[in-house]
Formats: sequence, structure tokens, C-alpha cells
Amino acid sequence: MLRSLLVCLLSTSLLAAPPSAFLEQHCYDCHDAETKKGDLDLTALTFDAQHVGLLIKVHDAVERGEMPPKKKKQPAAAEKAAFVKELEAKLMAMTAPAPGGRIRLRRMTRVEFQNTLQDLLSLPRLDVVGLLPADGRVAGYDKIAGALDISPAHLAAYEEAVEKALDAAISTSSTPPRVFKKRIYPAGLFKFGGNLVQGQFVLLKDKQPDPALPVRGGFEEKQGHVGDAGPDLEDRKKQHEALKAAKSESAVGLLNPNLAGYEAAMNVSPIYAGLYRMKLSLWGFQWNAGKPEPGPDQAAVLRAHEEGKQQEGGRLLRTFTAPSMKSNEAEITEWLDAHESIVFDPISIPWNGLRIGQVAGRAKKHVGPGVAIDWFEIEGPLNASWPPESHKRLFGDLPITTMTTSDLIPPQRDEVRSIGGYVPSMYFDLTPQERKPPLETVQSTQPESDARKLLTTFLPKAFRREVAPDEIEPYLALLKSRIAAKDCFEDAMRRVYVAVLTSPEFLFHSIEPKPTTLASRLSYWLWNGPPDAQLLAADLHKPDVLHREVDRLLADKRSERFIEDFAHQWLELSRLDETTPDPQLYPEYRFLLHEGMAAETRAFLRELIQNDLPITHLLKPGFAMLTQRLAEHYGIEGVTGVEVRKVSLPAESLRGGLLGQSAIHKLTANGTTTSPVKRGVWVMDRLLNDPAPPPPPGVSAVDPDTRGTTTVREQLDKHRADTNCAACHAKIDPAGFALEAFDPIGGLRDRYRSNGKGDEPPEKGQTPWRVTYKLGPQVDPSGELPDGRTFTGPSGLRDILTSDPDKLARAFVAHLSRYATATEVTFADRTEIRRIVESTKKSGHGLRSLIHALAESRVFIERRMGTEE
Repeated sequence: MLRSLLVCLLSTSLLAAPPSAFLEQHCYDCHDAETKKGDLDLTALTFDAQHVGLLIKVHDAVERGEMPPKKKKQPAAAEKAAFVKELEAKLMAMTAPAPGGRIRLRRMTRVEFQNTLQDLLSLPRLDVVGLLPADGRVAGYDKIAGALDISPAHLAAYEEAVEKALDAAISTSSTPPRVFKKRIYPAGLFKFGGNLVQGQFVLLKDKQPDPALPVRGGFEEKQGHVGDAGPDLEDRKKQHEALKAAKSESAVGLLNPNLAGYEAAMNVSPIYAGLYRMKLSLWGFQWNAGKPEPGPDQAAVLRAHEEGKQQEGGRLLRTFTAPSMKSNEAEITEWLDAHESIVFDPISIPWNGLRIGQVAGRAKKHVGPGVAIDWFEIEGPLNASWPPESHKRLFGDLPITTMTTSDLIPPQRDEVRSIGGYVPSMYFDLTPQERKPPLETVQSTQPESDARKLLTTFLPKAFRREVAPDEIEPYLALLKSRIAAKDCFEDAMRRVYVAVLTSPEFLFHSIEPKPTTLASRLSYWLWNGPPDAQLLAADLHKPDVLHREVDRLLADKRSERFIEDFAHQWLELSRLDETTPDPQLYPEYRFLLHEGMAAETRAFLRELIQNDLPITHLLKPGFAMLTQRLAEHYGIEGVTGVEVRKVSLPAESLRGGLLGQSAIHKLTANGTTTSPVKRGVWVMDRLLNDPAPPPPPGVSAVDPDTRGTTTVREQLDKHRADTNCAACHAKIDPAGFALEAFDPIGGLRDRYRSNGKGDEPPEKGQTPWRVTYKLGPQVDPSGELPDGRTFTGPSGLRDILTSDPDKLARAFVAHLSRYATATEVTFADRTEIRRIVESTKKSGHGLRSLIHALAESRVFIERRMGTEE
């Protein structure tokens, strides 16, 4: 007692005592050069920048009461407070920004580069990310300067990407292509015909079998595979030829999913790139041994495939609901590249190993879901004006006329062509002049003067700041050199634009203390792209103006780029496609479930931000953003269609929040098994901003047992017996144990699935997919946190985490700050982050309020801490 009294009386002197005295008294027993528990020797620790990372961990462990461990003698409160305060002061000094500033010069990420080109050139679509080298990451974020190197490979890739963008932007004709419009009935199409003849598609009229091509049967007395052949095959081919001759308008019902070589190709391939309006009529049904009947709603997609790659994945255009026995006429307008082909895919139909036309009894005997298409219509290319805005951004109102000067090098042009057997056809749908158009190009009688005018407008937009007149001169010199080399004006300006769009002024984000710098920083946060004229002109140092602009940016459709990209980096959704679930263990995992997973998390984040919902709603929202297939997966009734919508949930539901979302469960699993370590690390890092250190050298990972004999908890118990592993696993594993209640695709479970030993599952024979897995050992989702608090499952963990909203908010702001400022969060930033969180208490730390508070904070507004721009 006397010792405790002395500690209290002398607490002021302890503030000046070296922190090493505290460590010597309370930590060296376990962490000296000989013991090195957890491979940590604190006697070698120096209180300088060399060990700043370790010092922060020591500070946090002592402040949170994690060290010394509970079973060890604890320091007096005043002694502990004095140590934490002294160490905090040292860390603040060590991590304060250097004179060069907190925010460092960096180049654009490849996604920012693509978005900037697309907005600058007013292109409806641009896909150049795949041409560029992958960006590095720091703390999971690809915007942070330290990870963004630049090399000759980058510069070559930038040039290639810019050339592709200019190809899309520049008009090569003085008049727009004629609009092609055609309604297509599927029965006469080549790929549909083969499937109809063989029996995996059926001809339907008025939503019943069309006798013009009867439902195919044969070999009803057999079982399994019988092949395509049969005595009726030649007659069916003749019947289909008659359908084509009669230009049948009957619908076609698809009983199989798309297979390579048997895909439902619409035989449409645009000659010209552009915006196309596409309409289709589709509906779903339950096929019952020869006829369609009412059943659950189905779904289909349209995909665009590069020329020659129709049997590969393709580019998803849109997903459609196919209502049961009721035609749904849907319309989309999308950009199509020249010679892309359109394919219809009934993605709600499961693949069970054989085409229906190969199975005994064929369609006459088959029972299962189906999707019908009545017709498909395409119209385009559609142009609101000509030349389009993309061309005007580059050449203004300069005329496009026939090139008559023979001594100039002509611009390169692709020949007009179509794909044989597809519409439109250059032979039937184009005039002779359209097939071989005259060579037209942008003309200028005063190249230097016109170029100066064009660049005076273009450069400030490209560089996202005011441009001095002398900055234009090097680009004019390049133009004059190209004109002297006999380039036509279009190509000479093209070389100038390539130079502009691969220059440091374009590629790098400015850190100069100018108002436009703050505007760019804000737009590359909330739009993941360049600022518009209104934002560049705004006085963002006025709080009311800044607040209004943040709201405007969030209301703009370009903010979807921020939502998607931030979710990909903060929540690691970019890893969602890294693994493919084992089809034997998780046969229910199909396209619609995958799409619903990804859409849920993005829509959820948008809902929280849009409505300024409290930070605790991250984990306990009382609603979920669901599609029909995802709702079925979650066991939630009453949701139909492929559209994402908000669905209210009972208070006890595990779904809705991040801990109950299938996307999170999938990206923290390996496709076959789950790991409490991996999931625990994700919770600590992404939700609590407390990343785990890497495992000590020589410590092997735990390999889960899929044979159904040993649980991962039993394996981890052995792993945690290693003293080098125990301390970290005591923090990491509990959250991971709670999430063991969810399998690798987010299904709730009380037993592990096994591909070896186990019991037959009750769902066997009751699902559209084949069930071959067994049920193995029981799942135990209970756990105990290092502070002694316990839970029996994910709801208990959720309650514990939401009991400290300030902690959740501080973690969220730290992650948001990394994305917004492209700078790693330092110890010196903690004071400002605490102030941001404190300022949003009234809204329950609403996510929109936190965005506003960060945007108005010193962390974001100031180029370096304590220095205003």
C-alpha cells in the first residue's frame, strides 16, 4: 500500500522519467534478450524513429491493458498513465510530418488514369486498366504514394492506353453512321437452331409448345446419357429449315445454361462502335416433362464478346429478371465496340453435367427451370450530336472534310467490315459509298493558331489547374515539327495530345498550395476521377462551400466509382474473385449468387453514406441489400428479381451488416475451407484498424481438414500452444471463431461440410443442384476476447463490437483517410482523427457526417500538418 501511495505522490516526476524504466519493471521479465517471449526483446528497444513501429505497438498494448498480461502484476494507474503520456509525446514528435509535407507527390493509379481519360474526353466507355501495370499497395490501398512507382513500362503502357482512348474519341467522318434497327426472332438463328434440333431448347408459342417443331423425346425407357443421335434428327433439321423459311416469330425456351459451342448467340455484331439501344422480351418457367408451368422467377444476362472470343467469358451488359410465365420487356442502352457479338445467357439454369438433348427422354422427360426469349431488338449507333462531344473536346468546331492534299501523310483508318452471318451486314445494310467511304479528316488552314486555341482550352482541363501561356509553347513546337514532317493536322494534333496525356503534369497529382489542388484531392476521393469546372472554381476553404460541394459530389453518379473502389480496398472486395468454391462442397455457388454478393456490399455502403446512418449500422443495420438469389441463400422469403433492394430484417437477424455478408465470408475463405485466423485478421484490420503482425519465421500455416475428422479449432489449439504464437492468436482468433458460423460462401452452418466422412445432409434431393457432400463435425462459434468478454456466436461478437461506436468510427476514419489523402495514417494523425470522431457524436458517427468531418479536417485540407494551402 505504501508503494502505491508513493507512486501516486511521485506521478509528476514519472512524466519525466525515461519510458525504459517502466519497461524494465513490467516487461523485461518476459521480453528480454534471453526470454524473448513472442520473439520480442524490449531491452534492445531504442526510443527513436528506428523502432517507431514497435513503439506504437508497445504504447497501444499498454494503453489498452493488454500488457502486462492480466495474470501478471499490474502497474498503478498513475504509473501507467505517465508511461503512456510520455511515450505518446515521443511518438508524436517522431511521426510528425517532415517539412516536405504530409501528402506526397504521387502518380495516378491505373483506375484513376482510366477515369480521368474517360471524363476528360467525354467517352461513354473506356477500358484501358488491363493495359497498365498493376499498382502496388500499402495497408491494402493502391493510392498511397510509396506503392506507386513509375518505370519505362508504365510510360509505354500509358501511351498505348492514350492511343486507344483517342481512337474512340476522334470522329473519322463528317456525317454520322446511319442508325441500324432490327428486331430478331431467335428461332431462325444458327446457334438457337442447333439447340432446338438437338432438344435442349424448345419452340414455344403463346407460352406453350409450338407444334411446328415438337418437343424432342426419345429413349424414354433408358437412363442417363444417350447422345444427340436418333431417327428423328434429320426430320427435325428439315422442320427447323422450314421455320427459318417461314421467318417464325415463336419464342425459344432454353433448358440448359450456355455451354461453349452451344451458346445462345443473337447473331448481332455492330460495324461501328457506339451507343446502342437494346430491347428484349423474356420470361421464366418451370419445365415439366414436355410443357412450361409456373415456377420461381428466373434470370438471364446479355453479354458482349470480343470478335473471335464468343465462347469465352464476355463483358456483362446487364442482368434481367425473367418473371414466371409473364413476358418482361426490358431495355438498356450500352456502348458496344465494333465487332463485339451479343450473347443471351440463361444464368439461373444450373448445369448438372449433360446437355438435355443428350439425356434419355430429352426435353419430353426433363424437369427443371427454363428461360424463354421472345425477341431481341437492337438500334444504333445513337448520337445526340455530330461530331460527338469526345471529338469536340479535341478539335472544337474545326471541319471534317475530304482529304485532297496528296503531299501529306494520311491518317490511318480501319476498313469498314462486318462479320459473316451477323447483322448488320456491310453488303445488305450499307450502301456502296458507306462500304468504301472517302478519306475525311479534320482540316485547318491555320494549324498553329488553331492548335493554340485548342490547347488553351484543353490543357487546363487535362492538368486540372490554370495553365500559363508559356506552358503551351512546347506542345506547339511539337505540332510544328510534325506538320513539317508532312503529318496531316489530325495526326499532328494526335501526337500533341499523346504528349499531353503522358506528361508528368497529367499523370501526377499536384501538391502545390493552390485551391485547384484541394479540388483535385476532393474529386479523386469522392469521384475517383478529375474535378469538374464547378469544383475547380469553388472556394473550398469556406466551410459552407466545401460542405455543399461534398454533398454535390456524393449525389453525382460518378460517386459510384468511389463507393466501388473504396469497398474494393477497405473491405478487400477486390479479392472476391481470387478463389472458386469447390463445386463438390458448394454446388449452389453460381453466377447469380456471386453477383448478389458483390452487389450487396456496394449497395450497403451506398445506403449508409446516402442516409448518414450511424457507424454501428456497419454491423447491425436492421436491413439488408438483397437480390432474389442472395435472399434465398440467406433463407429470407418474399424477394423476387435480380434487382438489389433494401429488405427490413428482424433485430435478431445475423444478416445485413458486414459480419453477415456472404462477400466478406467468401473473400476470407479459400473456396474449400474457412480459417478463423484469416477471418480474425480481417476483422481486426478492416473493422478495428488493428492489423496483425506477420507470423514469426518458421511457423507454418494451419491446413484445415476437409475429410471431416478434425475441426480447425482443434488444430489451432495445438498451434496456439507455441508461445511465439499465443499472444497474437489470443487477439485474432476469437472474431474468426465467431465467423465459423458461416461457410466459405456465406451460408449459415452448424456442421462443417465434408468430402469424406460424415452424415447425409437433409437437403439432398431437394435442391436444383446435385448434393454429394457430407456433414462433418459440429461448428463451435464461441470465443473469448483478451479482456475476458465471451460470446457464443456471431451475434455476441457483433454486440461487443457495436458497444464501442467511437472505436469503430476511429477505425473507419483511419481507413477513409488513407483512401482520401493517399497517405498512410501515422501516430501523429490520431489526435485529429479523435477530434473528427468526437465532432460526429450527434449523428451516431453517421458515415456521411464522418466524410464531411474528414473533408473539413486538417488531415485532408492541409498539405502538411499545421500549414494551410
